[in-house]
Amino acid sequence: MELESSKTNQTYIQLLIDSSKMKMNVLKELTLITEQQEELLKKETFEEDLFSQTISQKDKLLNQLIDLDQGFERIYSSVKDELTNNKHRYEVEIRTLQEYIASITDLSVKLQALELRNKTKLEAVLAIKRRDIRKSKVSSQTATNYYKTMTNQHEVQSFFYDKKK
Repeated sequence: MELESSKTNQTYIQLLIDSSKMKMNVLKELTLITEQQEELLKKETFEEDLFSQTISQKDKLLNQLIDLDQGFERIYSSVKDELTNNKHRYEVEIRTLQEYIASITDLSVKLQALELRNKTKLEAVLAIKRRDIRKSKVSSQTATNYYKTMTNQHEVQSFFYDKKK
């Protein structure tokens, strides 16, 4: 019975390692996509379609990340006691998990920094877009008012026209 429990715990610990590895890969993909967004934001012309595609890709990856985190937490709660009580038995696995967690933390910090830079750049791009839209709207209203005034001008009689003749 203890052998079977040990085998189950070993399987769970391996699942934790696999989950950490998958999380690291997802974070790497997120970092690449965020770097793509940064490049899109640097360009002279903002390509909304491409930027929207990157947002969709990131959304899928973020959902994967949430699922991996939830799975990790469930599995870890199952083997937490075993890992803390028998550290010597799982020394290699614990070290491997610690290395993955350190890498995951580094990637997370890098990703947060990229996101913060991109947020600032996106706000600047959106401010320019809003300004352009406002200018366009004002120009359009000005042109419309001008044409209305010009088309109604023939209906207005001149004040200097002599009606006595």
